[in-house]
Amino acid sequence: MTCAAREAPGADPAPGPPRMDDSHPFYRRMILPFAWAMSRYHRMSLSGGPPPRGPCIYVAHHGAGYLVLDLVLACYLLQWKGWYERGEPHTPLRIVGARSRIERWLPGLPRAKVLAGIIGTAEEDCLAVLSRGEQLLVTPGGSREAQPSREFYRLRWEGRYGFARLAVRTGAPIVPLAVVGGTRAFPGFRMGKLSFWSPLPMPARIGVALGEPIPVQRRPEAARDLQVLRPIQELAWRRTRELQEALLGGGEGAVPEP
Repeated sequence: MTCAAREAPGADPAPGPPRMDDSHPFYRRMILPFAWAMSRYHRMSLSGGPPPRGPCIYVAHHGAGYLVLDLVLACYLLQWKGWYERGEPHTPLRIVGARSRIERWLPGLPRAKVLAGIIGTAEEDCLAVLSRGEQLLVTPGGSREAQPSREFYRLRWEGRYGFARLAVRTGAPIVPLAVVGGTRAFPGFRMGKLSFWSPLPMPARIGVALGEPIPVQRRPEAARDLQVLRPIQELAWRRTRELQEALLGGGEGAVPEP
């Protein structure tokens, strides 16, 4: 499925984040070989699809672990695997993520995030990426979902309408995405307000499920209207939860969790 995402007529396009340069040695020699190896280590599978071509907004639960590698590897399955392994065309896919505390302790991490295509949470940057024909992966729950708990896979999207607003401003479809298995690959625990995750990945299976794209009518004038945004957000939440339940409960590609 393709969709021409665009901003309001006459608007000056924001320069946005740097474009992904897939000819950079960082991809061919580091990121993609690593993702290829880790996707096999975790016996990853993708159900649903095929992934859309052209701009879209994937919505998913926040990943597990310090570096949310379960989400990174899901991106590999969605857009990089075919290009790297078989030379197929691909659409650049950018993860939207806030600055994390761990970046203070890993000096090279911010630069690695830029090279990997991860962008910040500024709405104008997200709009610029979509206007260039690229894709976004958004985790609406953000830090609410980033803590080890018995209810880790609960979608905590209450009051989070940013992804719906992006879709209404651009007309980009929303694609529900479920990634399950990260809490076994990177087990963790909490002490008070602090979260601790295993720095080493366990050989747990990670499953990925892709839902049908949700078409969104481009209505930039309604981008702040909750009566427009709320039904879109609720539908995306419901579709994503259904995918999670299928993976957790024995559906196609199921990855049972404790």
